[in-house]
Amino acid sequence: MDRISYLPNDILCNILSYLPTKEAVSTSSLSRRWRHVWKDVQVLDIDDILFWSSRDPSLDSFVNAILAQRNADLYPIKKFRLKCKSFRVDPISTSLNAVIGPCLQELYLSLKVDVTLGMNLPKAIFTCTSLTSLVLKHDISMYYGPEFPDVYLPSLKNLELEIADMDNKLLSGCPVLENLKLILQHMTPEGYVYIPTIQMPQTLKSLTFEDYSTLCDEINHRVIDTPSLEYLHLKIVTSAFSELHVLVSHFPNMVEAYVDIQEDHSSIDIHGELVEHVCWVPMLLQALRETELLTLKRYTTMCLFSAPAFKFPEFHHLIYLELDVPFFNTNFLLNVLHSCHVLEALIIWIWEEFHIHIMDYNGPTPPTMVPSCVTSHLKSFEFIEYQDDADEREFIAYLLQGGLVLETVIIQLRSDLHPETKDNIVKGLSAIPRGSTTCQLNFIDQNPI
Repeated sequence: MDRISYLPNDILCNILSYLPTKEAVSTSSLSRRWRHVWKDVQVLDIDDILFWSSRDPSLDSFVNAILAQRNADLYPIKKFRLKCKSFRVDPISTSLNAVIGPCLQELYLSLKVDVTLGMNLPKAIFTCTSLTSLVLKHDISMYYGPEFPDVYLPSLKNLELEIADMDNKLLSGCPVLENLKLILQHMTPEGYVYIPTIQMPQTLKSLTFEDYSTLCDEINHRVIDTPSLEYLHLKIVTSAFSELHVLVSHFPNMVEAYVDIQEDHSSIDIHGELVEHVCWVPMLLQALRETELLTLKRYTTMCLFSAPAFKFPEFHHLIYLELDVPFFNTNFLLNVLHSCHVLEALIIWIWEEFHIHIMDYNGPTPPTMVPSCVTSHLKSFEFIEYQDDADEREFIAYLLQGGLVLETVIIQLRSDLHPETKDNIVKGLSAIPRGSTTCQLNFIDQNPI
């Protein structure tokens, strides 16, 4: 007998728990020693891609056989993962009822089914007190009619939902939830369930929230009152007529934030004015003032352009900033830099689109002195989609001359520029005097000739 076979069952089971369940079961044919080891494994990982061969048993038959042969009384399931693109609802529901028990800690379901509202989960899932991680994706429905099941998940710390509908009752029943990934899909009118309000749990430390449901022409409220939040990834897509309201608290512990507000082209009128429902973006930026890393995508920055009398908050801890802007504006960028006192890395990405009209910047005139972060902290600067307009060239010179501790400047040239123009840009910017003796100026040509 080989040396590994002499190991005790608990160690062998731990090894098998890292394999897909089908492969773990196949070890039963190795020798008499391995015949029943898999039955004690408390982690089941089943992916229907392994059953697509016509010679393999059906997924339903396999799952039923596994559950029937396991030593469930002595070794209850602790982790269950099921990924399936084609299944019948009834057998899977029966299997889930057999899996849910007082020892289940992690449940991962990624299911696709051809029914209007997807598959309703067994209600026992919502009162599984041992559950620490729950992941639900695709055609899983949270619509239970007028009465949502009672929810009590006192151990749940990680929740990932990539679904079309949900209920606040689910979030309110998770008193220690720390990590939430919530992706609300956009449904057709036939399958749409209106979600008027979402209240994020106050215990969250990490929130990834992508909301496509607001494309429907309804008033929606999203409340992010999460004072312990450290990581935020926010992406919201709205329509021209949506009256979305987002309320946020101050985030004193924020470390990293990514904000991407996207809109239909129809939400911008012929003057480039934004509709009213994005006026909460400046308030969100104010709430993020303690963050260390910040990314603002292009429609988000456009909201700041149009905000009346908006003054950038003071960022005393921000060391990394990425700005996607629809057009270049020196005063806007200088106001940003004057508000970021210890900024070390800055990335500017110019996203020009034909349907976006250049807007006037409504913010105050920036101070005349060089921002303190430029002279004492800024080490790297990257400009993406540089086309050498006069304002762009002047801003590059401003940073090269005023940046006393700059180490790296990267200029990524627009791909549609003529080769001769690109060559002149490289020569012109390379000749600019630099305030830092260690500054390296690098150019990237995405479409070299």
